[in-house]
Amino acid sequence: GHFQEFFTRYENALDHPTGKIGVWISGFFGSGKSHFLKILSYLLDDREVDGKHAIDYFIEDDKIADSMVLADMKLAADTPADVILFNVDSKGESTGKQDKDAIVSVFLKAFNEMQGFCGAYPHVADLERRLRDGGRLEDYISRFNEINGDSWEEERYAIDFIQDDIVETLSSIGFMSEEAARNWCEKATEPYEISIERFAELVRKYIENKGNDHHVVFLVDEIGQYIGEDTKLMLNLQTVTEDLGTSCSGK
Repeated sequence: GHFQEFFTRYENALDHPTGKIGVWISGFFGSGKSHFLKILSYLLDDREVDGKHAIDYFIEDDKIADSMVLADMKLAADTPADVILFNVDSKGESTGKQDKDAIVSVFLKAFNEMQGFCGAYPHVADLERRLRDGGRLEDYISRFNEINGDSWEEERYAIDFIQDDIVETLSSIGFMSEEAARNWCEKATEPYEISIERFAELVRKYIENKGNDHHVVFLVDEIGQYIGEDTKLMLNLQTVTEDLGTSCSGK
């Protein structure tokens, strides 16, 4: 019944643009919410497990009797999507839960990491995004590795200690002047602010660049426990959901 409800709505959203994209999985402690969420992630991602696609386990074992529900599940599996499954508490910063923008910050971190960008420092992820969009990310990584001796993917988390190498790399590939690169480095570890509207716009642009009816699915575990009685966090989550729905039209 839960599969029917979810995949009927998901299939409708594939055919008809909609802003109503939020799904809340509720149940008592130990009732299987996380398990159900994980199964959805495998199906939506069309994940291969032991040489078989996730949907095949449902088809071959007759787990779903209703052929219409199975057809909706198959369509969902065949639709290209980036599926981002994460535990909101482990992904979030330990000191940032009181921040009114805590939810969107965690979403941004998960979204950046999915693309291979730096999750710990959003400023660094923005630089990587700009380099990628300008077709220079590979040049940057290759040049940085030459200058530093270690890989960018490892060293970017110690940004305080590699600023000189970043400046030299950015200036040597002609992406920034030395002065501009130095100014960027000074701001890279400062507190990062992003509006929910701008985050939704980032997701929208990413989806458009992917093309081919691409979708992004955020599957957030333990969100109810994370929010607790905090109405600010609940409002933050509600606004994230609404803005993603409005900007991305169901994708």
